[in-house]
Amino acid sequence: MGKTEHGRFLLLALSLLLVLGVCLHFCLWKSGMFIDEIYTYGLSNSHYQPFIGHGEGEWMKEQLLTREDFFDYLAVTGEDRFDFASVYSNQELDVHPPLHYWIINFCSSLAENQFSKWIGLIPDLMIYLGTLVLLFVLVRELFSDDAAAALCVLLYGLSRVGLSTMLMIRMYVLMAFFTVLLALLSVRELRKPSLKNEIAIGLCICLGLMTQYYFVFYAFFLCAFTVLHRLWRKEWKIALRFSLCAFLGVGLMLLCFPAAVRHLTADKLVSGGNALNNLENLAAWPGRLRYYFGQIRQGLWAAVLSGLLALVCAAAAALRKKRRLPWKRSELVPLLLLLLPVLPTVFVSAVIAPVVEGRYIYNIMPICVLAAGYAVHLALQSFDKEGAGKAAGPVLVAVCACLALVLSLRTVPEYIYDEHRTYNGMIAAHAEDPCVYMTGYYAPVTQDMLQLMQFQNVYVTENPASEGLRRYLTAADSPECVVYIDIDGFWGSGFDPESLLPSLLAETGYSEYEHLYQYALSDTYLMRR
Repeated sequence: MGKTEHGRFLLLALSLLLVLGVCLHFCLWKSGMFIDEIYTYGLSNSHYQPFIGHGEGEWMKEQLLTREDFFDYLAVTGEDRFDFASVYSNQELDVHPPLHYWIINFCSSLAENQFSKWIGLIPDLMIYLGTLVLLFVLVRELFSDDAAAALCVLLYGLSRVGLSTMLMIRMYVLMAFFTVLLALLSVRELRKPSLKNEIAIGLCICLGLMTQYYFVFYAFFLCAFTVLHRLWRKEWKIALRFSLCAFLGVGLMLLCFPAAVRHLTADKLVSGGNALNNLENLAAWPGRLRYYFGQIRQGLWAAVLSGLLALVCAAAAALRKKRRLPWKRSELVPLLLLLLPVLPTVFVSAVIAPVVEGRYIYNIMPICVLAAGYAVHLALQSFDKEGAGKAAGPVLVAVCACLALVLSLRTVPEYIYDEHRTYNGMIAAHAEDPCVYMTGYYAPVTQDMLQLMQFQNVYVTENPASEGLRRYLTAADSPECVVYIDIDGFWGSGFDPESLLPSLLAETGYSEYEHLYQYALSDTYLMRR
């Protein structure tokens, strides 16, 4: 390894170590999960049973769920060890492709009979660091600038949106990995077209779509702009070959997972039918677009500030020397081909997303950071190589790096759920009491599963006058009972606690109730005799 390569490796290693330290800080802090993260474990590890419950493919209105039922749903317990066929079957009945779930099942199988946030966070962290390595290589491919590459690693790796992507035990971190990989392969194809690169791009598209369907938007627009560029340059043969490989990637994905067609044409809450309904709701477009473009600014605040600072420095240096900015066509063209697809990707994702949440565009965030990296690269090229100008470059990079670090530690990313410490403490004080969940659907039960696991068992019903509920409470013979009430009409039954609780008290023989806490889809109460 030469001196230059050694310095480059050291720069990348130091950047990754800094990001790793901040990531571990937030991983240790993470205290709970939201419903989709729990689905990640259940769909990966539950043996041919995608959702919690004892029904044969349908939710039973009356059932007793035990602590063992919850644990079997979340953890690998023997028969589902390395059972990728079970994962595949579960995902056919769900609404997502299976690649990330296979990874979680593999990691869970290595820790058989264990359930922990680390089973999801460790692979997420490894994929995240891999994404940062690809981002470093991508920036070097674009600008041949080690300092700008290392800074991009920090600007994305320490960003609120990057850390949120890593902390969410979901497939979006893997989608970001394949998005950066696709960008890198596309730049290499642009610089030196070859069948080998084009086949790699097709495989990357296949794997990205096997991770999350929303990968298709950035991939489609990037390929479209690339083909148009080839056609503009009259490179017909390369454009045709590139297009065929890209379409073959889509075809290979459909061959591997035919259920994707059913997912994308179904009429469910999360499906192609739902996306079409959202697309037709023109009145919601302005609010959705403001939210999603705001997510880029807020999630990459250090990158925005660093890019603006670098542009000011570059312009000041160019004016002082009475020269134009040192941009090069060979750098700007591939950069624009990567950045231009971001706008239509955000637009389409915003208007069709099933719920208004930033995770549907998490994968394009490292691409957005390239703009800040290019601004820093221009500034570094504009400074003099002697005297004060020689020191200006390291100072600019250091200021931007410090900005990224300070903002990462002062801004808490999403998916920490620190309030779950309080919820767990409240439930622990009543873990020996009976527990009743008033709902007619499995989603609210799934959301509260981490707390419900503290009880020996939970009786689930939507009928306060249920004979099964009466028998359950009679057998428990406890002066107190914890009651979860499903309050969400979109994902659940949408009960009104103030209307339901008097009936529940009258039917069960309890005389009063106390509100414990509310979280997402449910309200939690304590009933006393």
